[in-house]
Amino acid sequence: MARGTPGSKRGHTVSVRLSDAERERWELARADSGRREMGAWVRAVVEDVLDSRGEGDDAAPGAERRPEPLEPVSQATYDELCRIGANLNQLVRYTHQDGVLHPAVEAALFEVGNAALALRGIEPMRPTDPE
Repeated sequence: MARGTPGSKRGHTVSVRLSDAERERWELARADSGRREMGAWVRAVVEDVLDSRGEGDDAAPGAERRPEPLEPVSQATYDELCRIGANLNQLVRYTHQDGVLHPAVEAALFEVGNAALALRGIEPMRPTDPE
Protein backbone atom coordinates (compact mmCIF):
# COMPACT_ATOMS: atom_id res chain seq x y z
CA MET A 1 0.00 0.00 0.00
CA ALA A 2 1.57 3.30 -1.10
CA ARG A 3 1.30 6.29 1.21
CA GLY A 4 2.24 9.93 0.91
CA THR A 5 2.51 12.02 -2.21
CA PRO A 6 3.81 10.17 -5.28
CA GLY A 7 7.21 11.48 -6.34
CA SER A 8 8.02 13.12 -3.00
CA LYS A 9 10.06 11.70 -0.19
CA ARG A 10 9.95 12.88 3.39
CA GLY A 11 13.51 12.87 4.66
CA HIS A 12 13.20 14.96 7.83
CA THR A 13 12.10 13.86 11.29
CA VAL A 14 10.60 16.11 13.96
CA SER A 15 10.59 14.84 17.53
CA VAL A 16 8.25 16.23 20.20
CA ARG A 17 8.21 15.50 23.94
CA LEU A 18 4.76 15.23 25.51
CA SER A 19 3.46 14.87 29.03
CA ASP A 20 1.16 11.93 29.75
CA ALA A 21 -1.85 14.25 29.62
CA GLU A 22 -0.77 15.77 26.29
CA ARG A 23 -0.14 12.34 24.81
CA GLU A 24 -3.60 11.18 25.89
CA ARG A 25 -5.25 14.28 24.34
CA TRP A 26 -3.34 13.79 21.11
CA GLU A 27 -4.21 10.10 20.96
CA LEU A 28 -7.91 10.81 21.47
CA ALA A 29 -7.89 13.53 18.81
CA ARG A 30 -6.00 11.27 16.40
CA ALA A 31 -8.47 8.44 16.95
CA ASP A 32 -11.42 10.83 16.43
CA SER A 33 -9.89 11.94 13.13
CA GLY A 34 -9.84 8.39 11.80
CA ARG A 35 -6.09 8.46 11.19
CA ARG A 36 -4.15 5.42 12.34
CA GLU A 37 -0.69 6.95 12.63
CA MET A 38 0.25 9.74 15.01
CA GLY A 39 2.79 11.23 12.58
CA ALA A 40 0.23 11.46 9.78
CA TRP A 41 -2.27 13.08 12.15
CA VAL A 42 0.25 15.66 13.44
CA ARG A 43 1.31 16.49 9.87
CA ALA A 44 -2.34 16.92 8.80
CA VAL A 45 -3.18 19.15 11.78
CA VAL A 46 -0.16 21.41 11.24
CA GLU A 47 -0.79 21.65 7.50
CA ASP A 48 -4.49 22.46 8.12
CA VAL A 49 -3.52 25.29 10.48
CA LEU A 50 -0.95 26.67 8.05
CA ASP A 51 -3.36 26.43 5.11
CA SER A 52 -6.19 28.15 7.01
CA ARG A 53 -4.18 31.25 7.89
CA GLY A 54 -5.72 34.28 6.29
CA GLU A 55 -4.11 37.45 5.08
CA GLY A 56 -3.47 39.88 7.89
CA ASP A 57 -3.01 37.27 10.62
CA ASP A 58 -0.68 39.01 13.04
CA ALA A 59 0.84 36.11 14.92
CA ALA A 60 2.29 32.96 13.44
CA PRO A 61 0.51 29.75 14.45
CA GLY A 62 1.82 28.54 17.78
CA ALA A 63 3.52 31.85 18.58
CA GLU A 64 3.96 32.65 22.24
CA ARG A 65 1.21 34.94 23.39
CA ARG A 66 2.68 37.48 25.75
CA PRO A 67 0.78 40.15 27.61
CA GLU A 68 0.68 43.63 26.14
CA PRO A 69 3.52 45.87 27.34
CA LEU A 70 2.66 48.03 30.31
CA GLU A 71 2.32 51.78 30.06
CA PRO A 72 5.22 53.74 31.58
CA VAL A 73 4.86 54.01 35.34
CA SER A 74 4.11 57.26 37.10
CA GLN A 75 6.47 58.81 39.64
CA ALA A 76 4.06 57.85 42.44
CA THR A 77 4.05 54.23 41.28
CA TYR A 78 7.83 54.23 41.07
CA ASP A 79 8.13 55.71 44.58
CA GLU A 80 5.77 53.04 45.95
CA LEU A 81 7.80 50.34 44.24
CA CYS A 82 10.95 51.71 45.89
CA ARG A 83 9.25 51.58 49.31
CA ILE A 84 8.16 47.99 48.69
CA GLY A 85 11.72 47.09 47.66
CA ALA A 86 13.13 48.62 50.84
CA ASN A 87 10.63 46.67 52.95
CA LEU A 88 11.51 43.43 51.15
CA ASN A 89 15.20 44.07 51.76
CA GLN A 90 14.51 44.48 55.49
CA LEU A 91 12.47 41.26 55.55
CA VAL A 92 15.24 39.36 53.80
CA ARG A 93 17.80 40.73 56.28
CA TYR A 94 15.65 39.56 59.22
CA THR A 95 15.19 36.18 57.57
CA HIS A 96 18.95 35.77 57.17
CA GLN A 97 19.45 36.66 60.84
CA ASP A 98 16.92 34.06 62.00
CA GLY A 99 17.78 31.51 59.32
CA VAL A 100 14.07 30.78 58.75
CA LEU A 101 11.59 32.27 56.31
CA HIS A 102 8.62 33.25 58.44
CA PRO A 103 5.29 32.03 56.96
CA ALA A 104 3.92 35.59 56.98
CA VAL A 105 6.90 36.76 54.93
CA GLU A 106 6.45 33.90 52.49
CA ALA A 107 2.74 34.74 52.16
CA ALA A 108 3.55 38.42 51.59
CA LEU A 109 6.06 37.57 48.87
CA PHE A 110 3.48 35.30 47.23
CA GLU A 111 0.93 38.14 47.23
CA VAL A 112 3.44 40.61 45.77
CA GLY A 113 4.21 38.13 43.01
CA ASN A 114 0.52 37.68 42.25
CA ALA A 115 0.03 41.45 42.17
CA ALA A 116 2.80 41.72 39.58
CA LEU A 117 1.18 38.96 37.51
CA ALA A 118 -2.21 40.66 37.73
CA LEU A 119 -0.71 43.95 36.51
CA ARG A 120 0.54 42.10 33.44
CA GLY A 121 -2.86 40.52 32.84
CA ILE A 122 -1.59 37.06 33.75
CA GLU A 123 -3.68 34.72 35.88
CA PRO A 124 -2.35 34.73 39.47
CA MET A 125 -0.81 31.56 40.90
CA ARG A 126 -2.59 29.45 43.48
CA PRO A 127 -0.70 28.38 46.61
CA THR A 128 -0.89 24.78 45.32
CA ASP A 129 0.74 25.59 41.95
CA PRO A 130 4.30 24.31 41.48
CA GLU A 131 6.88 27.07 41.34
